[in-house]
Amino acid sequence: MKLPVLITLLSLFLLFSCEKDYSPTGTETGSPGRFYYQSYDTLGNLLVTGWLLLNVTDSTKIAGPWQLRNVSGRTDIGPQAGEGNLIGSIIHSSISIQLNPQVRDNNLGLVGTIHENIIEGKWFWTSYAGLTNWGTFTALKN
Repeated sequence: MKLPVLITLLSLFLLFSCEKDYSPTGTETGSPGRFYYQSYDTLGNLLVTGWLLLNVTDSTKIAGPWQLRNVSGRTDIGPQAGEGNLIGSIIHSSISIQLNPQVRDNNLGLVGTIHENIIEGKWFWTSYAGLTNWGTFTALKN
């Protein structure tokens, strides 16, 4: 009878002693945050799904890899399909991300607000001609 109780107590101790990220978004310095990303056109139609990994490099700067997939088949979504490395910044609850920072005339930017475990905002495709297309996005912390 004592052995099952001991095993249960040991299991509970191990369960609750594991390190856990208690931050609402995982956006504190050094804390990675993996987010499930979905983007939509201006009518609310799903365009892209995938993930972003947001690593906070100092109090306001973020960087990390991303991998996204075009689920709509549309070609007017800009460079938000494939994979790459993003950069961005966080100021209070506002976030700004560039998915293709190395490319000046074909970039996709995300501007949004952090609400606990979700980031919501707008995506902007900027090409040589200027603003080419835009829509909305959500990113939910995994």
